[in-house]
Amino acid sequence: MSAEPAGFVWRDGIDRYGLISRFNHWLGAAVVITLLAIGLYFEDMPRGAEKLFWLKLHIGIGALAFFILAFRLLWRLTSGSPAAFAQTSGMQRLALAVHILLLSGLGVLIISGPLSVWTGGHAIDVFGWFSIPSPTGKIAPLHESLEVAHKVMAKVLLVAIILHVLAALKHFLFDRGREFGRMLGR
Repeated sequence: MSAEPAGFVWRDGIDRYGLISRFNHWLGAAVVITLLAIGLYFEDMPRGAEKLFWLKLHIGIGALAFFILAFRLLWRLTSGSPAAFAQTSGMQRLALAVHILLLSGLGVLIISGPLSVWTGGHAIDVFGWFSIPSPTGKIAPLHESLEVAHKVMAKVLLVAIILHVLAALKHFLFDRGREFGRMLGR
């Protein structure tokens, strides 16, 4: 028997998410939603000072969040997950597909983001505090492909997040919150 209260168990178990997974989930969610909101906001703006401001903010937050999101991704891939919640096999397959889409989308974005900046011939500037120089220099065709991949995957990730939130609401409203509670430490 563990001496730790149930909400303070660090690692995931068969029936619950541990503190590290829950912290990673909520911090990662806040960062990703912030980055998606900023990216979608400035995406169709005409070139100019306002778009540059939002782009630099997006890049700065993304650079600071890179290690947080990379750790989240690696933790999820290596720590496993609690046993799937009892539901129909179709719903279990859909849940697995959405989780794979969330994690793979996150992986594509944390790779394509920095690479699209660098292949554009720019350093990654982090709010003027420091910059990470481009290891590649300008590679125009690759830059354009990476920008497209980043934009498309951001939209795919947004759809996956919406599906994930709808599933959480379903668990909360119709499954007496049992599954929903696992990510809240219950």
